[in-house]
Amino acid sequence: MTKKVLILGGYGTCGRRIAEILRQDPQAECIIGGRDLSRGRDVSAMLGVPFVAVDMQRQSSLNAALEDVFAVVNTCGPFRPHDYMVAERCARRGVHYVDMADETSYILGMQALAARAIEGGATVVSGAGSAVAFSTVLAAVVAPAFDVITDIEVATLSGNRNPRGLASMRALLATQNRPARIYERGAWHEVPGYTKGRTVALPRPFGRRRLYVTDAPEIEILGRHYGAGVTYRTGFELTVLNRAHAWLGALSRLGVIADPARLATGLHMAHRGLRRFGKAAFGVRVVLRGERGGQPLVRSAALVAPDDGLSVLCTPAVALVRKWMAGAGEPGAFACSGLLTLSDMTHEWTMRQVVLQLS
Repeated sequence: MTKKVLILGGYGTCGRRIAEILRQDPQAECIIGGRDLSRGRDVSAMLGVPFVAVDMQRQSSLNAALEDVFAVVNTCGPFRPHDYMVAERCARRGVHYVDMADETSYILGMQALAARAIEGGATVVSGAGSAVAFSTVLAAVVAPAFDVITDIEVATLSGNRNPRGLASMRALLATQNRPARIYERGAWHEVPGYTKGRTVALPRPFGRRRLYVTDAPEIEILGRHYGAGVTYRTGFELTVLNRAHAWLGALSRLGVIADPARLATGLHMAHRGLRRFGKAAFGVRVVLRGERGGQPLVRSAALVAPDDGLSVLCTPAVALVRKWMAGAGEPGAFACSGLLTLSDMTHEWTMRQVVLQLS
């Protein structure tokens, strides 16, 4: 018997790719939903899956769309803190839920729905679209080599040919006005977002790239799990976009620009105009430092999807839905951390080229 999987925003960049993957699963009855009737019907006809019109801000519309649904994948950003209407409705109705959020406070705040999700028998997960879904898996691979882990560095990079949505661009620009914590020389420091640039070595095809410190869920999640200090860096593949973003941050700190997030549309258009340059890759690198047997130890794990980074970015959401359809998962509300193993991920990568590097 098939299970209905509703992909909210299924006509968008990530939603459409998830629909393309899940519609091939014989256990899934894939449905796409959203407010944009024109785009929804076009993608529905193209993929051969049903479309349902749904306004997520109206409970009656949302309740109707959730009728007989087994799981929801929510790709409709921006994901604002305290705005958990879709997840809360799913928890009440016993519908499994996963979203593609990458905003730290939103992801961590989802755990407030734990009691409601347990009562409804639903698994509610936030952050499947963020790097935390990958960095926690990579950290778990190398962590057993340590007796003590003192600090962790996470670096992520998405190729310029991977479409970055307007909501994602707005969220990234918003980090300019938020301080970021870094862990250096055995102590925590607070610095402005998108500063402290450093060259980081990623596997090919990226190689050495300059990335910048910013806020991320890993700082809290990995830090709490391993009792370690965590620093997170990210950036754009193209130098011109990286520098533009850094300059916007500098102008914001000088008071010239009050709210960098208001410039998201312009930067998003520039990104789209330059999309033919660069790569369609996606990469994550995690470095752990600590001790084993009283001696200093450094280990790292990295992965790069050279040609289909967008599909690999969608891996956590797809893998979670498949696990739920197979009967796995416990009720509750979680960040997308510790719920998937490397085996779960590699199973989704069997038809895609992914480079995994351990050192």
